[in-house]
Amino acid sequence: MALGTTDSLKKLSNFSKCGGEWDLDLHQDAKIDLAIRRMRHIAELTGLTLFCFDSNNGIVLDKTNAQSLPFFPVDILNEIQHVDGLTLIENTNGVTHFLLPLVEDEAHKITAAGFVFSKEKRKLTEMVLTAVQREWAAEELDAWLENQRVLDTKSLHALLSLALLHIEEEQQLTVLNEEVDNLSECLDETFEEISLLHEVAQHLKISESPEQLGKLCLDRIGTLIEAETNIIWFEGQGNTSQFMSDSTSGFDEVTLARLVAQFDGFNWNQPLVINQVESSLLSLEFPDLHNLVLVPISDGFNSYGWILSCNLLKSEEYGTIQASLLNSVASFLGTHLRNIDLYAQQEELMLSFVKSFISTLDAKDPYTRGHSERVALIAQKLAKQLGYSGEFLQNIYLSGLLHDIGKIGVDDGILRKEGKLTDEEFAQIQKHPMIGYKILSGIKKLKNILPGIRNHHEQIDGLGYPDRLKGTDIPLMARIIAVADAYDAMGSDRPYRNGMPLERLEIIFREGKGFQWDSDVIDAYFEIRDEIIQLSQKYNDDAAALVENSRN
Repeated sequence: MALGTTDSLKKLSNFSKCGGEWDLDLHQDAKIDLAIRRMRHIAELTGLTLFCFDSNNGIVLDKTNAQSLPFFPVDILNEIQHVDGLTLIENTNGVTHFLLPLVEDEAHKITAAGFVFSKEKRKLTEMVLTAVQREWAAEELDAWLENQRVLDTKSLHALLSLALLHIEEEQQLTVLNEEVDNLSECLDETFEEISLLHEVAQHLKISESPEQLGKLCLDRIGTLIEAETNIIWFEGQGNTSQFMSDSTSGFDEVTLARLVAQFDGFNWNQPLVINQVESSLLSLEFPDLHNLVLVPISDGFNSYGWILSCNLLKSEEYGTIQASLLNSVASFLGTHLRNIDLYAQQEELMLSFVKSFISTLDAKDPYTRGHSERVALIAQKLAKQLGYSGEFLQNIYLSGLLHDIGKIGVDDGILRKEGKLTDEEFAQIQKHPMIGYKILSGIKKLKNILPGIRNHHEQIDGLGYPDRLKGTDIPLMARIIAVADAYDAMGSDRPYRNGMPLERLEIIFREGKGFQWDSDVIDAYFEIRDEIIQLSQKYNDDAAALVENSRN
């Protein structure tokens, strides 16, 4: 290939020497920055000197070595405008130029280019002219030439191809990591909502006044939704109005009543979300409002008040996460107030709904509905009897609620089969602890409850699954849940068998003590067996009563 000299130097004459660097007058937009980063990354991976060209006008945007010689004959510069993929141009003078696109769209076409010697290093006439143009001394040219790479075409192609493949894989990994981070963030937000609803559910008792429950909800909402104003208003309960607010803007009960009145006739089956109040007529009445979520406190039939969150901080907008959270809290409060009306004479209100999120654990097998809640309560009592308190009791309760979540990944036909399972079907059932562990292991705030999820089917003698752990190698949480799970599973009715009599169940516990189950946990069971029996009986009686009431 014939190499141009004068024309090539004319094309490069746009670049003036300035303090040892080229004065490039760079247009610093995001795509050029991206192209330059890619070029430098390729240079780091290959050890080659690269130039970054704006292919549309032949301007050098950047280069990886300030003392590099821009040796690009005119036919090479012309080729840069049309490069499509990695291109190697070998010429008769023993120099191989390489071109590869960095960024290409309608507005930009940016290409990386460079060259190596494919044979012995030679001081070509064109190089000398380029060096003279740059005012290099002969010693500088000799030193530069000494540092140049010698690569045959095949090796050069392989080196650049591997570098491009590496960058592509890094980009794919970056995209995947971003997707994982986004998913983890969503899961964290969902867990915060579940945690709040769980805490609210724990306080759904007749002894808990609306003010106490409302204050609890308001405090937790304030930590999850950073807004100028969060309000819970119980409207007209017992001929009184209970107004709770953490407002910093003076948003009072009268102002909230005026706001609610603006939406007479709105379909309150869903939350009201407005993110640009200033663009609506509402701004005439409420000039200080910027955005809001308004949710009725209701049981679906009766209205008890309102939850309002308005003026998000940090210039954010309300979305489905905040609206769903407030709607769930409002549903809980509405249900609580309705139950107070219906069961004012009872000593205690059974936990309302027991969290709709947790109900999915039993939904695949209607014959075990309520199993997870009972296991959680029994495990918590056993842990308390063993001397544990505080955070461990909360964690073992959550672990008990979620211990069978892996059954979501087991075929419905196997879960509901009335006859004996085949070996293959039982092998499928045995996968549920690991499925549950994998589902929850990406949520950092659930880390402490994972041992109960993964290892609640281990046995003291090492014959359990999935890890075949022995003795105290089995996490304490799992050893406790194993006893609670076995108690409820053996004692509950199934379509293909009745629940086991208590006497037979306790004989099995005694025979399996120290072999299948932890001795200390079995001892704890017998120490509080009456409490556990009473708990299970009350749970079943209350559930039956609710079913009967729903039929009536």
